[in-house]
Amino acid sequence: MHRFFLLLACVSCLVVVSCVPLCDETGSLTVSVVLKKAIPRVEPTLGIVTLKKGARILSHTFNFPAESSVVFQSIERGNWTVLVELKDDQNHTIYVGEAQVEVLAGKHSTVHVPVTLNSADLILEVSVTSSEASAVQLRLEHSQDVIVERKNLEDRETTFEFHDLASVVWQLKLTLYDQSGNEMLVWPETGSVGLELQPGRTNRYSVRIDQFGNVEILIEVETIQTVSSATLTNLDEGILISWDPIENAAFYEIYKAEQSYWIKIHECTSTSYLDRDVVENVEYSYAFNVVAENGRHSGFSTPFTVVRDIQRIFVALSDRTVVRFKVDQSQFTPVASKVVSGANDAKMLRAIGNDLYLLTSGSLMRLNANDLSVLSSQSVLLYTGTNSAFNDEYFFQVSSNTLRRYSLPNSATYQTAPIGGTIVDVDHYVVILNGQTVSLVDPVTLQVLSTKTISNAQRIFTRGEFVFVYVQDVSHRLEVYSVSNNDLELVNTYAVEGDVKRLDASEQFFCLGVSGKGIYLGKLTDATLTKINSNFPVSIKIVGNLLYTLFADRLELYTVNAASLSVSFTASSNFTQQALAMFAD
Repeated sequence: MHRFFLLLACVSCLVVVSCVPLCDETGSLTVSVVLKKAIPRVEPTLGIVTLKKGARILSHTFNFPAESSVVFQSIERGNWTVLVELKDDQNHTIYVGEAQVEVLAGKHSTVHVPVTLNSADLILEVSVTSSEASAVQLRLEHSQDVIVERKNLEDRETTFEFHDLASVVWQLKLTLYDQSGNEMLVWPETGSVGLELQPGRTNRYSVRIDQFGNVEILIEVETIQTVSSATLTNLDEGILISWDPIENAAFYEIYKAEQSYWIKIHECTSTSYLDRDVVENVEYSYAFNVVAENGRHSGFSTPFTVVRDIQRIFVALSDRTVVRFKVDQSQFTPVASKVVSGANDAKMLRAIGNDLYLLTSGSLMRLNANDLSVLSSQSVLLYTGTNSAFNDEYFFQVSSNTLRRYSLPNSATYQTAPIGGTIVDVDHYVVILNGQTVSLVDPVTLQVLSTKTISNAQRIFTRGEFVFVYVQDVSHRLEVYSVSNNDLELVNTYAVEGDVKRLDASEQFFCLGVSGKGIYLGKLTDATLTKINSNFPVSIKIVGNLLYTLFADRLELYTVNAASLSVSFTASSNFTQQALAMFAD
């Protein structure tokens, strides 16, 4: 009675798979899953909805029955196959369903997927102790389905194997025959023995018959293990995924997390794979599905996660050389170097994924970040020293009456907005200084979110949710504002010794390059600054707790204790040519 109640309680559920229409090429989809009553020993606890269209595979897992909706972003229009699996707590797929649906652009589609009990495999091993037995006949019966198969005994043993049987209780009867083909034994003498086949796995029964006709039955359920240990290694070429082999595995499927679902990226029989489609400083998660030799699936493994990080440092020198370094055992090691025409006029460097952008006085060059080969070059506004800025998606330039935005990497064209100024910086927001007016701009819509007048503002920077303004009147100071409800609110003020021309910030601390005075560290929670170097840098860059400082003749790396604002010298590299620009990630 208890089992019947549990089964009845999960007769139906609703899984929603939807897409927010972002353009004319996408639509939304609702998948309704109807669960049929069946006899498994356990209830499903996990669901997987998979959408397939050609080579495109999207998967999403959800807790069942606690969760009732799943969202897929940006489902392309077209005909999709919808697959549903419901698994128990041991990753056995006990219910399956499949349907076809057409997703229409800008429309909402609905498909009902009937989910029925998954099939089962059966291996029945028969052994006898009598030397007179030569063959055994098996009879399996369920409803109108009858299977009869006879096999000869070898060394008094034989094995029956069946695939894709109904997951029900089958009735079994065995008959032994002697060397002359005469019937020796029928087991059981009357009726039959019930074999309960659990879905989504191989059910193994061992039957041993002694010379007196006594029968012993051993029951074993075969499963395929999944990958429990994997190593993710950052290489220059990508992320190397390696794992230990799984016994009886026919091949491995590798899935990669994208937004809130899993995409199948590779299938192999080896135990390693190099994912080249990665971007620096992005976190990636991978999961495995192991497919056994008998076709059974292990289900998703526990995800394995790594942050793409190979400590890339790029420097442009006055002899037109661009060098890429890495930090190896407390020293800078060059990993690539190339002479690039125009690099002797380098003003800014910015690495985004596998691209390195080099800005000169009037051109924007795109290089391959790995081998430093030039991919493209185009004319841009004349660089003035403060009118250009990058974030991870765009390149911005400002003139007296116009803001230009170039999309990266396709920077052949640009969009404009009627926002003028002399200084621009960008991170989460675009900030523009025009006289004493600071404009806060949405980098995507190019809409002005707010403006603020800051008397005697000379220079402006932005990192994250903060805006840093260098102000000079009777004194020098740095004013820090936070963005709140699209407005700027003053949070702290710092006395400085001169013109703040360099700035970078992390969540823990910020760094200033003050002209003619040196390098300073500060925290938003403290109104004091700590001087760490008396030399003015060409460029500064914070990566985690690392501070990269570029001078005209050398590159230095410090490790920063954010709590005390103390630094320890980590590495240095000297140059025979003048250093012009630097970027690190």
